[in-house]
Amino acid sequence: MKYSMIIVLMLLAICAGCQRSNTSVVNSKDTSRLLVKQNGKFGYCDRNGNMVIQAQFESASIFSEGLAAVSQNGKTGFIDTSGKMVIEPRFDGASFFREGKAAVQFGDRWGYIDKTGKNVSEYNFIATSAFFEKLASVVVISDPKVGEAKAGFINEQNKLTITPQFDDATYFSEGLAAVKLGGKYGYVDATGKTAIPVAFDEAGPFRDKRARVKINGKYGIVGFIDRDGKIAITPQYGEATDFHEGIAAVRNRGAREDKWLLIDTTGAKAVDQEFDAPTIFSEGLAPFVENKKVGYLDKTGKVVIKPQFEAGSIFFEGVAPVRQDGKLGFIDKSGAMVIKPVFEWDQRTIDMYLTYYAMIK
Repeated sequence: MKYSMIIVLMLLAICAGCQRSNTSVVNSKDTSRLLVKQNGKFGYCDRNGNMVIQAQFESASIFSEGLAAVSQNGKTGFIDTSGKMVIEPRFDGASFFREGKAAVQFGDRWGYIDKTGKNVSEYNFIATSAFFEKLASVVVISDPKVGEAKAGFINEQNKLTITPQFDDATYFSEGLAAVKLGGKYGYVDATGKTAIPVAFDEAGPFRDKRARVKINGKYGIVGFIDRDGKIAITPQYGEATDFHEGIAAVRNRGAREDKWLLIDTTGAKAVDQEFDAPTIFSEGLAPFVENKKVGYLDKTGKVVIKPQFEAGSIFFEGVAPVRQDGKLGFIDKSGAMVIKPVFEWDQRTIDMYLTYYAMIK
């Protein structure tokens, strides 16, 4: 069974590097912690490029709610922003904290802990999501005799408030969650009541009061619905991203099916340009590719940072990671390199930054 915690937008993106090639650890009043990779290990630097937590972990996550999951000797625990191990490594896997809880794995089962490391659920889920709007989607074995898996939702008290009955379930966003039954998707509200009947071949989360849906089968067409389930933007596209900051990227069908457009929540073109790849806006800017170089444009289509980087990701907290000469660094919104590119490229970290800041936080 496919379990969709999130639908990740595929675009050129990278993780962060630190400004100084000197890797000695320094004390810093800056509490920002940027995940970086050096010599095959993960550590953290601050926004001034100072290495504040030595690169020492086999794997690591970005910080969320003041904690980050890190792995040592094959087990995962959590550190705080000083680098102190506040939840000892004892898990086989872990997600980030959201709404005070993190999903953690023991063997082939998942459960939840709080920020002290205390178990707040049993380990009886085969898949989990983070908490959104005080609910988390979980997958359980509904019939042990046949091994049938079904998805439902638990609340903050670890109670199954929406009975596992779905073939797939995503997270709650703007009061609704997409669920799959009998090969089609619809939406339920926080009580489990059907808000939009199952009718779609794909369905994304609501953002900016719009949800991306596909009709006419696997190779069908994509459009957007409103919270009443009515078509807001007529299905006509080959592919689309979810809305973010009022804009979505959509791929043409037909003669120019290799090109992407940017539309607003009415379906009108947001900018005149066409693009070779999808993008999303964050903090008012979006990366785009031109002649194999990445630059940034604003919501009017004006290029504010000319294409010059080998790759680039979204802005978060005023900076964006870019790749230059095969290494990772950060730019500010003027395009200035505020943290020099000296660290290793790591796609997993890239995806975490993109997913967390653009789609989850």
